[in-house]
Amino acid sequence: MIASEKIPIFVITFSVAYAVIYVICTEVNLPLLTYHPLTGDIDFLWQPPRRGPAMYWYGWMLTSAIGAVFLAWIGTIIPEHWLQRAILFGCIAAVAYLVFYTAALFTYDKATVELEFLKSRWLSAIAALVLAAAISCFSPARWSQRVWTGWTWVVPIGALAVLGYYLAPYFTQ
Repeated sequence: MIASEKIPIFVITFSVAYAVIYVICTEVNLPLLTYHPLTGDIDFLWQPPRRGPAMYWYGWMLTSAIGAVFLAWIGTIIPEHWLQRAILFGCIAAVAYLVFYTAALFTYDKATVELEFLKSRWLSAIAALVLAAAISCFSPARWSQRVWTGWTWVVPIGALAVLGYYLAPYFTQ
């Protein structure tokens, strides 16, 4: 791989990784910094609100940026066929998570008995990761080569769709 090919790989990997890490950070609440606007204090990691609200957004963005830079750097040093497999894995995992979690919530809403475990995001995430690992490990190499150029947009779009779903209650109140 020549040096000029590393820049697009870094940029694409950073974009995809940033979107996914940001959604994970907002869901699990993993800010690197907590800002307290009334007092002007900045704390390291998650801290509860003090006098007034705490802002975690800056911390989520910083956590996502650091994680995405690290993954993009890894993407520039690993062999291209591994990177193509990782992109295939990410695309399948993103789509599978959306499908599994949507199906679980639909089933939960329509069920006549209380199936509280279906609201767990972890169940859908684990199922999506297992499916993505199985498909990406056993798929032909030409599939991952085709995904590399044509389907890398699926992961950030899926991450933003999940983020939109998480934030929908804030916009509908």
